[in-house]
Amino acid sequence: MKVTMKIFAALLLGAATVIPWSLSDVQASDTSSLPGFASTPVLTSVSAGTAHTCIVRDAVVWCTGLNSSGQLGNGTTVRSLQFVPSLVDNALQVSAHGNTTCAVKRDFTLWCWGLLATGLDPLLPTPTLQYTTVATPVQMPLDNVRTVAIGQHHSCAIRTDATVWCWGENTAGQLGNGSTDLGLMPVRARISQVQSLDVGTDFTCAVRTTTSVWCWGSNRYQRLGLKGSRARHVPTLVPVVRATEVATGSAFTCIIATNNRVQCWGRNQYGQLARTTGPSRHTPHTTSIKRPVMLTAGDEFACAVTAAGTSWCWGRNRFSQLANNSNIRNSRPQKVFTPDAVGPITRIGTGQNHACGVATTNAAMWCWGLALQGQLGDGGGDRRGFGTAIWPNGVRMKPIGTNESARVVATGDISCDDGERLRLTVGPSGQQCGDVFTAALTATIAPDAVLALGDTQNDNLASIDVYRANYALSWGSLFPITYPIRGNHEYLTPGAAGYVEYFAHMSPAYWSADMGGWRVIAVDSWCQGLIFAGCSATSPQTLWLTSELAAARAEGRCAVVLMHHPFVSSGRHATSTVQHLWKAAVDGGADLVLSGHDHIYERFSPLDNKGAPTTNGTGTPLIIAGLGGARATPIVSQQPGSQFVFNADHGVVSMTFTPTTYSWGFVSAVDNSVSDSGTANCVP
Repeated sequence: MKVTMKIFAALLLGAATVIPWSLSDVQASDTSSLPGFASTPVLTSVSAGTAHTCIVRDAVVWCTGLNSSGQLGNGTTVRSLQFVPSLVDNALQVSAHGNTTCAVKRDFTLWCWGLLATGLDPLLPTPTLQYTTVATPVQMPLDNVRTVAIGQHHSCAIRTDATVWCWGENTAGQLGNGSTDLGLMPVRARISQVQSLDVGTDFTCAVRTTTSVWCWGSNRYQRLGLKGSRARHVPTLVPVVRATEVATGSAFTCIIATNNRVQCWGRNQYGQLARTTGPSRHTPHTTSIKRPVMLTAGDEFACAVTAAGTSWCWGRNRFSQLANNSNIRNSRPQKVFTPDAVGPITRIGTGQNHACGVATTNAAMWCWGLALQGQLGDGGGDRRGFGTAIWPNGVRMKPIGTNESARVVATGDISCDDGERLRLTVGPSGQQCGDVFTAALTATIAPDAVLALGDTQNDNLASIDVYRANYALSWGSLFPITYPIRGNHEYLTPGAAGYVEYFAHMSPAYWSADMGGWRVIAVDSWCQGLIFAGCSATSPQTLWLTSELAAARAEGRCAVVLMHHPFVSSGRHATSTVQHLWKAAVDGGADLVLSGHDHIYERFSPLDNKGAPTTNGTGTPLIIAGLGGARATPIVSQQPGSQFVFNADHGVVSMTFTPTTYSWGFVSAVDNSVSDSGTANCVP
């Protein structure tokens, strides 16, 4: 490694002055001039169920993960591996548990979806709630709701008059109305002046404005903070403690005490009381967490955020719920570390075996734990031991150039690793590793932006370390003007984690921006690893692409779509799985599509939505720009509609966009010559 890096450094100095660069180089300085969100999304609430997670983003509830009961609220029961918008807008707060989700709207109405109790089972002799899958959010018969807490079998809400209303199962008196009768409709609990509330398994706890703590329901494992195991059917004062906030797990309770410490009681088989594993206890244990400002509990673990901006988790850890890359339970609070680009976590939502934190300053999320059902929103997988960054999809990025003109360089399939450099040698020829030379060429063109068309680190392991050791040393100096998209190599690291950490704000799976009077629309043609379902005609990304194209037309803008995989190609890598994205682009009136993936340069005349040349002035032109530095791939057979194809040299496509035209030229990294060029008109 040391030898190859020395060789690479010498080549860099010989090719051009290329300065390694990434977002981490400016963490302490102003990033306002960098690419990023044109308007930062506002994340205000986060909550997690058994295998799904929901957030409130710009007053719309977005969810990801398992959807077998319709818990994502988007009208389907199809799971999602990324956050997708639900049908609920104007939201203030969201709460999830099990396979159920509810949200409070700005008009203080309550809406729920997922697995809901909708009646009594007529086939059973004793009253038993009947649960139904409800994929479309429905309004609940309770108004003036301030906050809601959803449990496995019962739920409670605080109304604006500080009263508590609960519904659902009531076998242990967890509804707090003095009975054990089922609550198909909300019933009022015998408590008032409530400021904080949470529900666990068959029990409920609340904090009054007087700072007193009250619990009711099952007291097995002394989860109510009371001696013995007898259930309480009405709210009962928890002695000794005073608090401002309460959080309940499956069978334990934690509070933010008035002395600015976290205290816990109840079951402790996994150290969830932040005390050495042992028997249950009704007396509160004071943890090491100081100055907490936010507290949450999963089934058998808990997390807190402190006034110092640090986050800590403790308890069960089978799936790395503690974000320490371990599967060993730990009663000692473990610090959650986030990348600088994400920033400090301000709120955390905890599920059964996973958690997601929100960094409201940067509109980012940091999620960790079990990921099998897509509940972390990064494309799914086994688990994320330390965590993974989640940036919001479907966002508008800062504009490129002006409304009158933008000059860009487009290329993909860029950086080699050390092994490839030694095996192929470094140079501008297509059969060499040419990223150093294409970077130097791009610097001389001095564009307003670089459209990096995927596989930026064309390597079998595109981890953050590989990005820093390779891509950053060749193309890093162009980071401040790079607008990247995802390819397939990004996903060789689960969740495209290396790409996401390196490009940070610019790493969303799909985004758009204004450019020279045009709208540039970027999609993820590997669809977060779901190359079939994720790229379907009805996938959230495809529907978003259609809506973005329609919006561009409504605004009088021409549109260019960026997708790494070409639907047609004269090389080896035409990709049929993008057929729905391609069809959406053509049918939506895209004026140009830019792709990579095949390590060639190729330009097609306008093609129809099946990839065939058109003769009536309709269709969408396609340019494949995959000679950014990785070794060129063969040209197999020139396809119908192909007007120019080339793979001898590395190079980039220099382009200029104006409101009604675009021009292009493929520039060779060998001698800066232009081997294909032209200008075309578009009609907004």
